[in-house]
Formats: sequence, structure tokens, C-alpha cells
Amino acid sequence: MIKQFKYSLIILTALFNSSCNSQVQSKSQIDKESDKQNTEKSVNLKVEPYKYGAGDVVTKGLIDKEGNIWFTTTKDGVYKYNGKTFTNITVNNGLCSNDVWSVIEDNKGLLWFGTTKGLCRYDGNSFVNIPLPQENFQDVSPETGFPSRKTEIVSTIIQDRKGDFWLGTDASGAYHYDGKAFTSFLKFDGRVHPVDRVYNNCITSILEDRNGNIWFTSMTHGGISQYDGKSITHFTTNDGLLGDMIKPSFEDKAGNIWFGSIQNLDGGISLYNGKSFRNFTKKDGLCDSNVACFYEDESGIIWIGTGDGICYYDGKTFTSFTNDGQSFGDIRFIIEDEESNMWFGGRYGSLYRYDGNKIKDFTQEKRMN
Repeated sequence: MIKQFKYSLIILTALFNSSCNSQVQSKSQIDKESDKQNTEKSVNLKVEPYKYGAGDVVTKGLIDKEGNIWFTTTKDGVYKYNGKTFTNITVNNGLCSNDVWSVIEDNKGLLWFGTTKGLCRYDGNSFVNIPLPQENFQDVSPETGFPSRKTEIVSTIIQDRKGDFWLGTDASGAYHYDGKAFTSFLKFDGRVHPVDRVYNNCITSILEDRNGNIWFTSMTHGGISQYDGKSITHFTTNDGLLGDMIKPSFEDKAGNIWFGSIQNLDGGISLYNGKSFRNFTKKDGLCDSNVACFYEDESGIIWIGTGDGICYYDGKTFTSFTNDGQSFGDIRFIIEDEESNMWFGGRYGSLYRYDGNKIKDFTQEKRMN
């Protein structure tokens, strides 16, 4: 009798466990169906990609002393990337303008943005606007009698070894700024506009070389200008330049200075060794004649951003760098972060990261946070 009872208990327990397992499986199936429905719902609610235009440009990138990466844009203000997420900073947060062309970190850890509304200084909490001087329009060239165009736009900025700032503008040449006063440079150089007979010197890059000379490049037929602290020396096509419309400048580890020309089909690179220029064009393997930026990585490779993508130079040959065989388009900046990732971006809001193996596209992702 006891034996029969044990058998009955075993059978009941088995039936009970079977029933429980059946319930668990049913619940699992329900959860799977629910997950499937949620996934389908998520897909249906997926945000449409933002439609960038040619005027949406990621103009510069900067790695600050804390390892954050700052990206400036022509319409979206500034993006800050902390390694995980992006934070968008705009005029709503105090930024002087959403149209930002350059950024540096000074020797005190302050960030300076070159915007369409002058300089914008950021201490991590608040912004201070420092407008460009609006000089008397009747101030004219002593040689031609023509005035210089006024502007509020800072196109590029550096801080020299003395701690002073040098600013390039889109029309009025350059300025030296010591933190208190502005001093004008090169406003009567470059092209005189054929319609209103006004100087329109657009300075697109400034660098300080290892000898302390300040170099300016002009996009409006001003060529290159070198300032040694006392006088200015101009370089033109007569000195060996490919053209007189020069966009970027860059000094490599060997002390050579690279200049990018956008002189139509005759553009390319003019490399200055301190004495003479050596030129590179598409005939030498350069991927495009419209050169926008340079960067030298830790291995000494020179990366070049152009109007038709990216190429790199190993000291002997140029090699195109593509995204699965496709060009990256119009690239405006190239930088390398603390983890040796290469970042580059440009027109149509493009922003990419290359870790040496894979390319990740952040063009849309930077807007999702």
C-alpha cells in the first residue's frame, strides 16, 4: 500500500512538473512574441536620418587636455564627444554663433572658437564673445587708395609660444590679439574685388613654425605670407608655388611646411623645406587637386584631406584611402585621438572614426544623444 502510494506520488509530481514546464515554456513563448512586437514597433518608430546638405560642414576637430573631442560645424554649433556620447552645444547654451570655423585650447585650458560673430571663449561653464574690431571703412591702402572689407568672421585661430593669439578672417586679412588689443595684418593684400574695388583677403590657415615665424595662407590670391616678428615676406607662383589660392598649412616633424592649393585643376601641394618649394599634383598620384587639410600620424605618415576624399603619403608615394572602395567626399579636417584612432569629417555633416581596422560612421549618431 505504501509502495503504491509512493508510485502515485511520483506520478503526480511528474505531472505537476510537466504542467509547470509547460507554463514556463508558454511564458517564454509569450515573452519572445512580446520582444518581437517591441522590436517591430521600435523599427516602425525609427527616427529618419537627418538630410544633410552641402552647407552642413564639420569644419574642425580638437582633442582637449582631458581627452574630450570637440567638433565644430557650420550649422549645428559644436559637438563634444567624451568617448561614449555626444553633447551638442549651440547658441541656446550661450555659444556666440552656430556657425563655427575653428577651435583651439589655450595654455590655460580655455577653449576658443572662431565663429561668424567673432571670437568665443569658453571656460567650461560660460561663453564670452570677443568681436573683431570694425575699423573705419575709409582706412585705405596707401598704395592703391582702396579700402579693406569689414567682417565679423574668424576663420582660423592659433596661440603662439608667447601666449598671444593670431586670427584669420574671411575678408579683412589677419589680426594679432594679445588679450587686450587687436593689431591688423595683411588687410591690403590679396584680391581687390572687381565690382566694388575693395580688398577681400581671406586667411584660411595660420601656423607658427619651430623657429617662431608666423605663416598665413590666403584663399583670395594672396599666396603665402611669413612674419618673422619684424617684417613680412610674401611667396607667390614666382617663388615656386603651384598657385596663389592657398588653403591649409602644416609643419611636419622634420620641419617641412606643407601648403595646400585649390588652384582649379592645377592645384595640389607645395612643400617648403626652408629654401625652396617642391610641388605635388594629381600627376604625382595625389588623389585630388583641391587640398583642404593635413595631419601627420605617429608613424610619420602624412594624411591629406581633399575635395574628393583622403589619401596618405609615406615619403615616396600617395595612396588613396577609401571606405570600402568609396570616397569619403569633401574632407575638411583629420586628427588622431589618444587611442590612435583617426577622425575625419567635412561636407554633408560627415564624421568618421578609423581604428586601424574598421571605419565607424558617426555622421548621424552625433545627433542622436
